Amino acid sequence: MVMRERETKLLIDPNVPVPPIEQLLAGCGSWTTEAIAQTAVYFDTADLRLTRSGVSLRFRSDDGWTVKIPATAGGEEFVRDELAFGDDIDGPPSAAFEMVLPWARSEPLSEVARIETRREKTRISAEDGSVACEVDDDDVSGFVDGELRIHFREVEVETPEGGDLAVSARIIKRLRRAGAGRSPGLPKIVRVLGEPATAPPDLVPAPTLDRHSTTTDLVRASISTAVRSLIDQDALVRSGEDPEGVHRARVATRRLRSHLHTFRTLIDEDWSESLRTELQWLGTQLGFVRDADVLLDQIEARADRLWSDAQPAAHAITDRLRAARDRDQAALRDAMRSRRYVILLDELVHASRSPHLRANRCDTPAKDSVRRLNRHPWKRLRATVKALPRAPSDAELHAVRKRAKQARYAYEATAPIIGKSARHAARRLTELLDVLGDHHDASVAIGWLASTATDDLDADGAFAAGAIAETFADDQRIARGSWRRAWRRVNQSI
Repeated sequence: MVMRERETKLLIDPNVPVPPIEQLLAGCGSWTTEAIAQTAVYFDTADLRLTRSGVSLRFRSDDGWTVKIPATAGGEEFVRDELAFGDDIDGPPSAAFEMVLPWARSEPLSEVARIETRREKTRISAEDGSVACEVDDDDVSGFVDGELRIHFREVEVETPEGGDLAVSARIIKRLRRAGAGRSPGLPKIVRVLGEPATAPPDLVPAPTLDRHSTTTDLVRASISTAVRSLIDQDALVRSGEDPEGVHRARVATRRLRSHLHTFRTLIDEDWSESLRTELQWLGTQLGFVRDADVLLDQIEARADRLWSDAQPAAHAITDRLRAARDRDQAALRDAMRSRRYVILLDELVHASRSPHLRANRCDTPAKDSVRRLNRHPWKRLRATVKALPRAPSDAELHAVRKRAKQARYAYEATAPIIGKSARHAARRLTELLDVLGDHHDASVAIGWLASTATDDLDADGAFAAGAIAETFADDQRIARGSWRRAWRRVNQSI
């Protein structure tokens, strides 16, 4: 289970007395306080890949194995997703290791530090009995290779998911008035490990693009942004808790493949094609699950609107689809545990830092080439539409959709350099894609229902499948009647 916490850290000088708890929490509600002695052992790679990325894998004496993945961080406040994995003392559970795999990748994990904490934990309760916030007064000793590295005192004010931010803010204000200083904005493990843990992460932030950016900036920014999106979704994809994680990861792989094709005149062809092949493999695995998610959501919504006597047969259809989706999800998890996936992540992180550009294109101004880069996907899209018959097939419209996606990704990537015209073109292409997407989803649903109805459904099931399919046929007819209008708007904007 994923829990999200908001955490503000404040440093306390040993000579500065903290107000009595009754004074600090006056008017904040009821509370309970307990003293806890904690020992936390942290695991990381030799080059501290996890810690440098804001990720932690630890075993703590009072709550077992925990993985923390940063959502945001700014100043004193951290927002992190926390995942618990039990208290097996034999070593990091495989599920915990998988959650940090995108950051550790091919490097093994080992113990890097031990933190001993004497904690005064105070929980403030809301009126309904839930935890509004928690105040942890920590006396911290950090050890590396068995030797004491650092000792400090720190107060953490944590607001759990669903907690009361106003109560937390009031307590933080009172602590500051009492003399609590600003934290350096670092987790305990970073302070213990010192300077090596503050080095930049492997996946460095994408450069900010403007009209003065170079070709290297453009390629790096496009690749880095998509790679970060893929890595950020990894935990959601593995957990299967949020279908949008699979969707965003799939979009990231598509963007990466599209960018590598768009920039083909700027980068080494063998290198880019090798990456595109591996991204296609991953995108296919993600696509099976994403397509099943979309299909299941749409068929369930339509099945629920059938007459009551048809509901049992309709539910049998959705149960069959859900079972197929579960098989696809299991296959995706296996793929993400594979050596092939780890190697791909290593290559993508390297590509985000040092894309293999052709030597004569590295430092050229990006503005000199971006319009030419956009021209190719646009011409391919226009030629595909021009070649359509008067009544195009579903496959032919899907080919238009794929070309339109490639063109949209190209315009979005170059918009910071080109400006308003590229953003306008990308918006128009998105409108076209929405219509073509509705058509494609309806076509896929009709095909799946037809195949299922002729498989081994009984008469009631086949009838229910046909009734549901007819609702998709209505959507398909609407999309067929409107996509050319959306295309004309695109053609006029570019």
